[in-house]
Amino acid sequence: MTRTIEQILGKKAITALRRPIEKAGGLPGVAYTGQEFFDLEQEQLFPRTWMGVGFESDIPKPGDAMPIMVGKLPIILVRNKAGEIKAFHNVCRHRASMVLMEPQKGLKHLTCPYHAWAWDLDGDLKATPYFDGTRDTRNTELDQCKLALAPVRCAVWYHWVFVNLDGNAPPIEQHVKPFEDLIEGADLGATRISERLDWEFDANWKFQNDNWETYHHFWVHGGIFNKMSEDLEMETGIPWTASLQDGSFVTLKAREGRPARANTGRTGDVANPLPEIPQAPIAERTLSTSILFPNVTITMMDNYIATVIADPVAPDRTVARLAFYFVGAGAKGRKHAPARKQILDRWLGKSRSSTGRDGIRSQDFAVWEAQQIARRSPVADEVVFSPTWESNIHHFQKQVLDTIQG
Repeated sequence: MTRTIEQILGKKAITALRRPIEKAGGLPGVAYTGQEFFDLEQEQLFPRTWMGVGFESDIPKPGDAMPIMVGKLPIILVRNKAGEIKAFHNVCRHRASMVLMEPQKGLKHLTCPYHAWAWDLDGDLKATPYFDGTRDTRNTELDQCKLALAPVRCAVWYHWVFVNLDGNAPPIEQHVKPFEDLIEGADLGATRISERLDWEFDANWKFQNDNWETYHHFWVHGGIFNKMSEDLEMETGIPWTASLQDGSFVTLKAREGRPARANTGRTGDVANPLPEIPQAPIAERTLSTSILFPNVTITMMDNYIATVIADPVAPDRTVARLAFYFVGAGAKGRKHAPARKQILDRWLGKSRSSTGRDGIRSQDFAVWEAQQIARRSPVADEVVFSPTWESNIHHFQKQVLDTIQG
């Protein structure tokens, strides 16, 4: 039986984390390296929240389906005939085999490979061949409703697909509202998928959220952020991005006057700049990079969206599901290819490799993997936060505690 969070982390560490940031300690190393804490997250954190699990473009057409793991549970995502995305437990109602083993396109039914029981794309049982020795099971009356695929609470918000395993999380509209308030007036629906790939890093999933500050930019992202003054107003000592927290999300919001980023597909960078995300005239355009708790990050610029869904696989292994969205012809058109390349080079590096260390993503991976090793040391339990830069990290780590403790 998994021990409680108090037993695993110790009351002293929990008390230290809950202090004001100036005197707070961080999550101890075992929260990143221990299998027992990872098991606790799978049992008492992930099921209680809206976990990001994929993008609607992963199963774009009716009949497209994919198996996923959410925590320890096998789940099916499928797009039904009406075009809606549904989620079901990937468990046959006959003998509890997995129904879907790999992604599929254009399915009419979900058919278990063990005894060919079949369900339609809404999870209703349609076939139990030869269950009673007859082809159509005509001599046995089965409870069709009871034997339907077990549904999982699922929601699609713009491009993102979420599931809530325990069914008790607040409505998805409430979960995303702080982010929608932040970007009020921006039409995310006008953007289209351009690039979609999965990369792995050998570190705990929480390091992604622990990275939600710009303090590291100058040292980690050489060739991309080349001056401390790009992230810090040198005269005042105030970062150019404000750290904000509200409910399910934390964000880094660009302050007015922040120096413009170079090579971002805008006018002056390329001959044909990327089209901007439509914005309501009365609303202020917001440039921000945000986390939707627990595992979705969304960087929203005026002309693109870069997003990651962190899929926790093990205490020291995470799959980063990456996607990039642009407006209209900016997503695929040849005219905007040079501008689009600037964005992708910035994030993925020219090497387009998770180990290339020449783009923001792979450079971050290198640091997180080094942290994963360092966190095994007892010295690593003694971390401190910068009130100037790291209030988002303090907030996120307290969210982890709050969710697990209920």
